[in-house]
Amino acid sequence: MTSSSLPTHARVVIVGGGMAGLSCAAALAKRGVSDVVLLEARTLAHAGASSYGETRMFREMYSDPVLCRLAQEANRLWREEESQAGEQLRETHGLLFYGESWDEETIEGSIPGARRVMDDQGIPYEALNAEQIADRFPLKPKADFTGLFEPTAGAVRSDKVVAHWIRSARNAGHQLIEHTSVQQLDADGGGVTLENGHHIAADQLVVACGIWSQLLLAPLGLAPKLEVWPMLWAHYTVDPALADRYPQWFCFQQERGDDGGLYYGFPVLSTTSDGRPRIKCGIDWAPKDLRVAEPNAMVSEPPARLVELLDTFLFNELEGVQERVETVISPYSMTSDVNFVLDRITPQLSLFCGGSGQSFKFAPLIGDSLARLACGEQPGVNLSCWSHKRPAVRA
Repeated sequence: MTSSSLPTHARVVIVGGGMAGLSCAAALAKRGVSDVVLLEARTLAHAGASSYGETRMFREMYSDPVLCRLAQEANRLWREEESQAGEQLRETHGLLFYGESWDEETIEGSIPGARRVMDDQGIPYEALNAEQIADRFPLKPKADFTGLFEPTAGAVRSDKVVAHWIRSARNAGHQLIEHTSVQQLDADGGGVTLENGHHIAADQLVVACGIWSQLLLAPLGLAPKLEVWPMLWAHYTVDPALADRYPQWFCFQQERGDDGGLYYGFPVLSTTSDGRPRIKCGIDWAPKDLRVAEPNAMVSEPPARLVELLDTFLFNELEGVQERVETVISPYSMTSDVNFVLDRITPQLSLFCGGSGQSFKFAPLIGDSLARLACGEQPGVNLSCWSHKRPAVRA
């Protein structure tokens, strides 16, 4: 798009075409707001950002009761989203937390903590021992492992969701402009200047460009304190005879040497191009020496040692795993308390960042909250845990 064809003003300008930006655009469309411009430096939900891929988890199994309640609200909004889309955007097949139990919280919580919260809030689950886990699933738990199975959890089909948001926004007349980089934000949040020098004024500005938010906010002194973690995930083909038995799972193990111990996986939800069933699995930590403050300093290729650790875990701890067929590094923007930042930063500027690899399950809540802020309202639920003023993210 040439400068002459670019808009000069919009009611809402959104910077970033990933999960947060697109869900905000779709939520604004639902509210009847049509004068919206979304700017994406590359392509919508591109492979170099954290919204790429076909699946994400949804659950209510949290060690933090506040996050548990927010997940319940997000699931209510997911049901509305599916009704509007006219199609199923999630698959409910349950989620297994299993592994070691110890009195320390990880970035995904813990088995004892999740059990306490689910008991307190009346969320249904099954408690399983190692023998029961091995009988039910093609997993090889150690004898002292325990498990919790949440039957109402499952997978968000993130590829379908992104397509739904794009349709919703475009049907509302929004301009979703790709391959257009923002050079800087106005000091008051009243607009943006693009790399080609073109300026777009905005009544309200929403910054939702993930790890790159820091580069735009830092010159204004508004950047929260974040780290960028390169997170590894991959697809593996599996034995067709076991294809319908793989659960969605998260394995908790204590850190040992350079093995962070936290792994996750999905059931078979897709196949390779030649029809072989595959599962998506990943590592839920990043070594300290790979964590960076500068977004563009993150490694872009999967580190060999992390690939080795993931391979070793899957080939030894799951039955029927055959071949790794795709390997991906996704950038996670991490706060020190592993909570998001979603807040109004100035009267005209709202921000979402610090997704910490967990934000897609909250996507309808994130989009609705950003849309409300852009319309001069407050979020529909208490989001003080995501405040930009909390000590954990003050730069």
